[in-house]
Amino acid sequence: MILVSMGKAGSRAYYNGLMVEAKPFLQKSTIETTGAGDTFCGCVLHYICEHGIDELKEDDLTEMLNFANVAASIITTRKGALRVMPEQEEIQQYLQTIRNANK
Repeated sequence: MILVSMGKAGSRAYYNGLMVEAKPFLQKSTIETTGAGDTFCGCVLHYICEHGIDELKEDDLTEMLNFANVAASIITTRKGALRVMPEQEEIQQYLQTIRNANK
């Protein structure tokens, strides 16, 4: 797996012949980007620990990238890095809000 974090352009994953892109979740209230990359990587690792890395499909990669992108966007609205990383529940709530808005 190769991951590319592209900041305002989102992110990309290359895995097993697949290339998946996910859009960013830009925040109007961004105050700094410190920790966004670390948050993205940590969330990808969290996803892999929960789901494994074998036989991921396109939908899995999209879900993983969206989870990581949302978490990275949330942290840009806070000062600092590690102490202000969002909890999994906060990330899931944000994703659900976005899904509901897109219906």
